[in-house]
Amino acid sequence: MKTLVVIAHPNSHESGVQSFLKESCASLSSVEIYDIQEELSTFDLVKTQELLKKQDRIIFQFPMYWYAAPDILYKWLEKVLTTSLYRDALKDKELGIVINMGQKLSSFQAGASEHFTISELLRPFQAIAYKCQMTYLTPFPIALFSYLKENDKKQLLINYQHYLTKEKDSRFSVRENWAIKRLVELEQKQVIKDKENRLSSIRDALEENRLELDSLLMTLEEMRDE
Repeated sequence: MKTLVVIAHPNSHESGVQSFLKESCASLSSVEIYDIQEELSTFDLVKTQELLKKQDRIIFQFPMYWYAAPDILYKWLEKVLTTSLYRDALKDKELGIVINMGQKLSSFQAGASEHFTISELLRPFQAIAYKCQMTYLTPFPIALFSYLKENDKKQLLINYQHYLTKEKDSRFSVRENWAIKRLVELEQKQVIKDKENRLSSIRDALEENRLELDSLLMTLEEMRDE
């Protein structure tokens, strides 16, 4: 699974949430960052389109400005989404949206202060996905980042990495396999100092649970056949 994160922020270097998300990607070998702001001065249409063609999943990542994406993203899309690209080149790829806002999530619903849901406000991107024959993923909203506590940020990091790299499959076994793979990567890259070898213990426990689950599923299949 190859993922490209397209950051659309007029000044991403001064954004706390964008810096946090960029750092969260550092240990993910299958994820590449494309910051529109950084690429403006050297923008190459052919090179950019080839980069998009190589991906399995493309993520648009931006802050919500007056219920929409920053203008920098729309200008980039106007250049990149030529007829030859959206008709065939992006077919069967996945499009996801990572969006951050300064309001709480509960505000985005009928009857609340913002009246509309996040999904409703992001309909134009869902339309783009359908136009390009892509699979549209459920959006990943981040609310009130500057107010998150340390434990909340740790959970956000895990959920974000999961959104970027996990196959579009909600089965428990898939989530478990993803967790095991990430633990192995962390061990190999020594991202976390693990003097007590706790990562290996967690990984072994997950693998043991997976074997037990597979055995139970096999037993259920046998019972159903009988």
